[in-house]
Amino acid sequence: MYILKKEIASAELAQYTPELHDTVEAICKSPQFSTSPKSCEFLRYIVHHGLRGNLDELKERLIGIALLGRTADYDTGSDAGVRVRANDVRKRLNAYYASSSDTPFSVDLQSGSYVPRFFRIAVPHAAPPPSQEAVSRDQKPAVLPPVSLYVLAAPTMVALFLCALCIRWQLAQEHPFTTFWQSALEDHQALLYVPASGTADGRDFISRERLAATVPLIGLAGQFHTQFVLTNVWAAPDPSSDILVAIGPGDRTSTASSNWPYRLSVEDTLTGRQIVDRSKQLPHLQLAGRAALLTITNGARRSIEIDGTDDAAIGLLVRQLCERETFPEDLADSFQMTAVTQLVFPVSPGAHATVLHEALPSTASAAMQIQ
Repeated sequence: MYILKKEIASAELAQYTPELHDTVEAICKSPQFSTSPKSCEFLRYIVHHGLRGNLDELKERLIGIALLGRTADYDTGSDAGVRVRANDVRKRLNAYYASSSDTPFSVDLQSGSYVPRFFRIAVPHAAPPPSQEAVSRDQKPAVLPPVSLYVLAAPTMVALFLCALCIRWQLAQEHPFTTFWQSALEDHQALLYVPASGTADGRDFISRERLAATVPLIGLAGQFHTQFVLTNVWAAPDPSSDILVAIGPGDRTSTASSNWPYRLSVEDTLTGRQIVDRSKQLPHLQLAGRAALLTITNGARRSIEIDGTDDAAIGLLVRQLCERETFPEDLADSFQMTAVTQLVFPVSPGAHATVLHEALPSTASAAMQIQ
């Protein structure tokens, strides 16, 4: 048996794009990658740009900005974050292909490069069976003893039993990260709202930091077999089937929910943007300083709103939510009907996030019905 690999030329990549995307998803579901969302995010990112021919985006600095939240002037010589992530992806790809020999396509990442290479793999050929002439005429076929139906069925029954045990174990071990995002994204159209940071020459523009904050969400959507639809409209067109994910301060002036009904909000103050306790009932919360605020609304209108004192705080919270290892477990049951969840995520070292679960305010419920 042999395997023949033929690299796909860049001019031919377009015709194989669906198959190569399916190949990446199969890789990310494999045991070698399923435990590392970061490696899946990295692989999806380089494949996405590689298939589109955006090779200029596959430079260490730009990857660090887009995936790791680094600033534009960070020192790539002393910060090995991108290189470490790429080496981990290479090791996992090698382990994956060592255990999988029936894949029609493969994605390779050579050492020292962040540009993926794509290959077609020929179907393995086995040695042909011996011809009848090679069998001796006087050789009589062996007569096999009869086998009972129970003996034949026993391996299948054992396999089914083990499969049922494995499914039950997986259900019992379902992670809050999976519970939350499945509830949010499955069977819903996901709309991604990213407000403009300002205007230049009469045109709106979005800051690099805020745009980089969307990358983990886009990669996350791929894990759950969906994709985000970008929108500049704050309200979801069909609240019964859509979910709105908003990054940064939203323009609620066009909707009946402009009167923010929730306990915590991000407001402009004389000292800059701060998280404010509108109820004045939570003196124990540490709201001063840089922080991000997550508000999850599950009523007639479903939304996940991520705001903060600055873009860096917002980006940090987005990455926390999109990683299985850092996802706050208290958010797992946030999508209970007529409920609102708010999470304060301080940026200062050693600080802990605070999660509040409350019933949806009646004013918010009424506003959502009007929409």
